[in-house]
Amino acid sequence: MTKHLHDHMQGTYQFLFDEAHRALNLGGSFRPFGAGVRKNGEPIETYVDLGNAAADPQAHIGGLISGLKEEDQRHGLMAAGLVFDGQMTDAQGAHGRALVFHLEAANGRAVEVVVPYEVKLSVVDFSEPVVTEVVPEIFPPQFNEG
Repeated sequence: MTKHLHDHMQGTYQFLFDEAHRALNLGGSFRPFGAGVRKNGEPIETYVDLGNAAADPQAHIGGLISGLKEEDQRHGLMAAGLVFDGQMTDAQGAHGRALVFHLEAANGRAVEVVVPYEVKLSVVDFSEPVVTEVVPEIFPPQFNEG
């Protein structure tokens, strides 16, 4: 089961990365968006329309997390995640921006993947991703009994 969930998490990451990369190649930033895989294997995409082009990215992220939780309650998800375009805080780094991914599996495993990047002559140059275990926000924590 764990391998199966990992594959769905990886597939969700790949979809989010590809779509974010496509948006960057079109010349700019993008609003946060999410994706997941239902228990029946069906992939989903999710977006939040707050009706304001200048809406706070945290509001978008909160809306995406709420939407993914609701999707899990209605249809059941095996994996889910979201991506946003962020700023790096390390002044020493060569890349000033980063794609930030929050990914979760239904078993409660959650990771954040930060992929620094810069745009050079209309080409997106990515640095090595940094993966960190984080607290799940989409799926409720799983507790071992016994």
